Amino acid sequence: MNRRTFSQSLLGVSAATLSIPDSMWSYENEGDQLRNIPKTDTHMHLFDLKNLSYSWLKNSPTINRNFDLQDYKAATKSANIGKMVFMESGADAGLGLKEAALVSQLALSEPNIKGIVAKADLTQGSGTEQALEQLCELPLVKGVRAGFPKNAATSSDFLAGFKALADRKLSFDLLLSPPLMNEAVEVAKRFPDTIFILNHLGNPNVEDADTTQWRDGIEKLAKRPNVNCKISGIITRFGQDWSVEKIKPYILYAIEKFGTDRLVFAGDWPVVLKAGSYQSWSRAFEKITGQFSDEDLHKIYHENADRIYRL
Repeated sequence: MNRRTFSQSLLGVSAATLSIPDSMWSYENEGDQLRNIPKTDTHMHLFDLKNLSYSWLKNSPTINRNFDLQDYKAATKSANIGKMVFMESGADAGLGLKEAALVSQLALSEPNIKGIVAKADLTQGSGTEQALEQLCELPLVKGVRAGFPKNAATSSDFLAGFKALADRKLSFDLLLSPPLMNEAVEVAKRFPDTIFILNHLGNPNVEDADTTQWRDGIEKLAKRPNVNCKISGIITRFGQDWSVEKIKPYILYAIEKFGTDRLVFAGDWPVVLKAGSYQSWSRAFEKITGQFSDEDLHKIYHENADRIYRL
């Protein structure tokens, strides 16, 4: 593969319009040989149905069961995973602190869990302040993922809660779709010292032939130096008929716009099972990025994550 052949028409961009620098490619390593570079998984879910409730799982029967750390280890045993960041797993309202505390206890026996992104509601006024204070008492809590309203950039309640988050030097994981990207750009402008991590490539609507809204949103977010992008979730967008050729344009477009200093890898376990296996996703990502230089792969696979999430 060379830089003239990696672009696909799915995104409506030709190879000539993408400008990934030659320095990112390792031309000596032609072919699909995979290099032994460890990955920091920045998006690991665990489902504890005994102690927590997850109403959203009722609509996802294929993963509506307990998924514990042993399940994760079995699924990732050949994926060369090193450090892990636990991502809040959609537990019902009011359970964010309990979930983070349970994972903190789990981390006592699993030292590779280096960080937690906890669930919080940023629209609760003084309640937000109290919830964030309690979360900050758990040393592994590095950031928060919260609901992102349609009027996030103008909502006084949300912005007050976000200021409380920013004051505590917590990062913010952005879970949204393309229609809310412009709103996210405005919030990122308002809080330039807060680290943002866009989840799942911004959840592009892969069924839509016109990807203009997603591409424009990615480009605008990438212009904000405090915004990073998490490469994950893309095979789930396609479902069971995903392929390397289908997902590759989205990944390469994000890499071009964000550069290799602001990208992180993630497995999205066990949601990834709705489309394939953790191993198949990991191998696909390795294949797509396989001709990048060792220096850039170390950044994307683990160095950026260690810095961004303060691991």
